[in-house]
This record gives sequence, structure tokens and C-alpha cells, in this order.
Amino acid sequence: MSYAKQSVRYVENDVLSRPAEWMVPLLYEHLLASLSRAAVQMESGDAEGKAASLSRATDIVLELNASLDHEKGGELAGQLASLYSYFALEIMNVGRTLDGKVLQRLISLVAELHEAWVMAAEQVAPRSRPAPQLRVANA
Repeated sequence: MSYAKQSVRYVENDVLSRPAEWMVPLLYEHLLASLSRAAVQMESGDAEGKAASLSRATDIVLELNASLDHEKGGELAGQLASLYSYFALEIMNVGRTLDGKVLQRLISLVAELHEAWVMAAEQVAPRSRPAPQLRVANA
């Protein structure tokens, strides 16, 4: 089996094995990876790679926006929709201007939000339980 097929199978298994609460953090992980990849590609002058990475990042932001439930989410969903619109605009601007500082600021913001989503998901559907404490009797 080729590396590409193994990689696709790994990602599929990762997605399918996660509880629903972990889908948004997963999308943020992929968004961060795409933005970080674009930063490296911009530095190395890989215009085609940068364009592909920023396009992928935009697709993820659009997916995050489409996943919002405005009925249940109320004001928070509206605020996230505005934030995702901002992300999409900034990604487009970075693609046009190649402004690495703007991209780094966007990466930092997405990383903070990813951390918040992970903490929220951990509250609802913990990934793992802490290891039991081992008690050693005094001799």
C-alpha cells in the first residue's frame, strides 16, 4: 500500500473514530496545518503550494461556517460566523499581499481558538482518563 493511501486511511480512521464534539477541534487542527504550511511556502517562494494551502484553509473556514447552527447557537453562532468571515478575508488578503505578519497573527488567533475548542470538547467528551495514581506503602 502506498504512503498516500496509508495517509488517507489514517485520516479517515481518525475522523470516524472521533466523537462529534471533536470535529470542530479537528477542523481547527487542519486549518492550522494549512496556514502553517502556507507560511513556509511563502518563505520558500513556492507560489503554487502557497495558493493550494491557502485555498485549503479557506475551504476549512467555509466548512466551519457552514457547520454553525444559528438556531441552537444563537448569538454565539452569529459571532463565530463573523469571525469566520474575518478569517476568510484575511486568508484572501494574505494570498494577495503575501504579508507574513498578517498570516502569523491569523495563525496565533486560530491556535488560541483551537485550544478553547479542545478544552470545550474535553469537558463534554474526554479523550482519555487520567492514569490511576499508584500509592506506595511506607516501608
